[in-house]
This record gives sequence, C-alpha cells and structure tokens, in this order.
Amino acid sequence: MSTKPTNAQQFVADLGAGTFANQLGAAISMVSQGAVQHNKKGQIKITLDIARIGDSSQVEIAHTLAFVEPTAKGKRAEDTTSKTPMHLNAGGDVTLFANHTSQLFTEDA
Repeated sequence: MSTKPTNAQQFVADLGAGTFANQLGAAISMVSQGAVQHNKKGQIKITLDIARIGDSSQVEIAHTLAFVEPTAKGKRAEDTTSKTPMHLNAGGDVTLFANHTSQLFTEDA
C-alpha cells in the first residue's frame, strides 16, 4: 500500500461534519483568553482513536477534544467525544468520501 499523506486540514474539517473544527476553534479562544486574563496555563488535548469497520477499508475515527480553561479561582474542564466513519483509500490517504466515487459523476460538455 502506498503512503499518500492525508490532507490534515480537510480531515479535521470533515470530523463530525465540521463540528469538531468549530469546537476546536472555540476551545483555543477560551483557553487563550483564560491564560491571558488569569496568567495561568491552560491545556487542549485531541485524541483520535482509529478502528477498522468490519472487513471494509473504512475506519471509524473516534475524536475527543478535551480542554482546561484557567479561571480566577481554579479551572474549568470540558471534553467531548464523537465518531466519524471515513475511507482509507488505495493511495493511503483517509477521506470522508472514497476517492473512487469521484469518477461516478462526470460533467458532460
């Protein structure tokens, strides 16, 4: 199997139909604001668990976003987990839609 790298920006955008990227953006802003306002360190952790779906070339990506936001008297923590099925293509990249499906739709001139 070839090892074509996955487009990381598209991969993150596809997780949870775009909700993961939105949650990540919100977490970055909240943790950064808490760090500046309270002069304390915050933390963001992203965990990706990848499992094969049946006997297919699909994988289930369980994505967890956990963050700790500094507050005046301590910290506030939150974590969310969701799952997104994706395809491992023949080239080795992982995408929301299988690469071979792009040939199903051709534009007639």
